[in-house]
Order: sequence, then C-alpha cells, then structure tokens
Amino acid sequence: MILDIPSLQVVAALGSILSGLLHLFPGIASRQPGRWPCWWGTGKIIIGVTNGLGLYFDGTRLTALERITDVGLLVGLCLCVHAMAIFARRRPPVTILVPLTVMVVLAVPFVLFGDRDARLSIMIMGGTRTLFNFTAAWMLIHIARTENIRTAWVMGMMFAASVPLFLARTTLLLVAWGDPVWESTAQITADWSVGIAIILISLSHLALLLIDAERVQRALSEQASHDCLTGALNRFGLKGVEATLHGPVTLLLIDIDRFKALNDSQGHAAGDTVLRLVADLAQREIGDRGMLARIGGDEFLCVLPDCDTAAARGIAAGLSDRFDRAVPALVDGPCYPALSIGLAQGAGAGSLDALIAQADDAMYAVKRLRQSRREPAWAA
Repeated sequence: MILDIPSLQVVAALGSILSGLLHLFPGIASRQPGRWPCWWGTGKIIIGVTNGLGLYFDGTRLTALERITDVGLLVGLCLCVHAMAIFARRRPPVTILVPLTVMVVLAVPFVLFGDRDARLSIMIMGGTRTLFNFTAAWMLIHIARTENIRTAWVMGMMFAASVPLFLARTTLLLVAWGDPVWESTAQITADWSVGIAIILISLSHLALLLIDAERVQRALSEQASHDCLTGALNRFGLKGVEATLHGPVTLLLIDIDRFKALNDSQGHAAGDTVLRLVADLAQREIGDRGMLARIGGDEFLCVLPDCDTAAARGIAAGLSDRFDRAVPALVDGPCYPALSIGLAQGAGAGSLDALIAQADDAMYAVKRLRQSRREPAWAA
C-alpha cells in the first residue's frame, strides 16, 4: 500500500495555517504574559506556508527558493519552541538548548550555501526537526508533571512518538540515497514514517489551547474551593474533602480571641495579617497530616484523618505556642489576640457537621476556662 504523502502534506499545511490564525488574532488582543499565542500562531502559519510550498519542489533542494523555504521552516519551528517555553514558564535545560541552538546556527549556512548534494540538507533538516519535536515533547511532559494536566500528557506523547519517526525517515533516505536496491523499499518505509508523524503533529496543532483551557479550569476550581485571603479551603472546598473521608477523623476548631477588638482598634489590615498568620502557622503545624479550612470570619478548622487525640493535642499546643510568640511582632499591644482551640473526634463520613458542632462546644469551653483560670488554649 502506497501512502499519499502529498495529500497529507496539504492537510497538514492547511491545518497548521488555520490553527496559527486561531491563535494569532486572539493573541494580539491578549494580555497574557509573553503573549505566547502570538508566537505560536506566527510559527504555525510559517510552518504551514513552508510545508505547502514544499509541494512544488522535487526534494533535490537545488533551487534557491527551496532552500529559503527550508530556512523559513526552521524559523517557524523556533517560534513555536519559544511559545512553548513561555507557556511552560520554563526554558528547556542546557542539555537540550545547546544542541538545538547549534543545529539551527549550522543549518542556515549549510542549507542556503551548501554544496549541490541534497543529502547534507536532508540530514540537517531531518536532524533539526527531530530535535525540535523532542524539545516540544520535553516541555509538554514537564507541564504535565508539574501541573498534573492530563491534556499535556497526551500532547507530549504525540510529539515524543513523532521523534523516532522523523529520525527513521531521515536515516532511511540517507541510507538509500543512490542505491537502487534499497531505494524503493526505503522510500516506502520513509513515507509511512513521515505520514504517521504528520498525522501526530496535525493532531497537536491546538495543543497549547487545549492545555490552557484545562489550566484555566483548574485555576477556577482552585479559586472556588479556597479562601482568597489565607489560601485555606473554604466551606465549598471542605464539602469536597468530606466526600473523601473514610474512617476516624479528628477536628481542631480554631477561634481567634479578641479579633473584633483588633479590627476595631487597629483596622482590618491588622486583622487580615493575623488571619494569614494563623493560616500559615496551622499549615506548617499540620504538614501533610491533614487539611486546613476557613469556616468563618475568624474561625479555622483543621481536618486530621487517622490522627489520634495525643497527636492532635500536640498540634494544637504547638500552634497556640507559635502564635503567641509570633503575634507581638505583627500587632501593637497592649491586648494581643490569642487562640482558643476545641477538639472533637469521630467518624468523618456523613457526620462532619456534627463533629464541627462538638469541636465548637469544646472551643467555647476552652474560652470559659481561659477567662476564669487562664488555662492553655486547647482542650478536648
């Protein structure tokens, strides 16, 4: 079966130009840092145009226009890699960037002014394109690993799969050059390699748009479930956590004493500072043992799955002590805020509200003890 490479090239060229336009025009009006859609769109348009012009040449790379077209393809690939670096918020490592730069720097003079033997151009263009696809795969997989974006995994795998295909095609064309015994078989195999690679690359034209959509969706979900001031979970986020609780859970309900007096005397900026302090200290004290939620104006809830009472009491005592030592540096006296912490323990699934009510009762019991006997700011 003979693969119709020219038809695939036409589809790939049109798809590249169309995806470039879809990125370019919105990117011009976009305020995104670095304007990666403009770079990606421009690069894709250049790649599409050069691939389309390539259909008019016989592949010998003897004419000046064909060589200029090859250089244009390199420019388009460079712009796409630049856009990916902006989008990924990280440049490729030196081990990738240096060979890529060297290949591009060497490619331009060799392609434009090299000898009339097309094998050198085939080797340079094939090797450079292989390296570009490897760089794109690395950056997409980096996004997938650091941001846990599933779309980036799929697109990264597509680019990664195209790397051996482009490399195989370049190798086969060089091996079979001028050898009638190998030429026919190698050409067919090379056509299939590049055909599959074209299909994979065509499917990834909208890769960054799809990844960006998932990234935005994750950001919106994060904003909807977290308190914007402290970064702790809000009540909506707490409901999501409740569905994952199976087995015993310990709650610590934290209330800031004299918080209203602080706001009235020193302003809401001082109150916000104390709220952020409580959240930061609680997150450090909890670590990976549980989650923190802000459930009221000055009330926080520590959710500690599979945590015994002794460990929970240690967390409460440590948090109260850290707060008492840190707050004088942030708030003017004479009456500093303090923490009252109530503890409750039980089954978390389906009964979190009841446990919160128990922790709330325990917290108010602590307040009464502290006012009358000056006891430590935690109790069961």
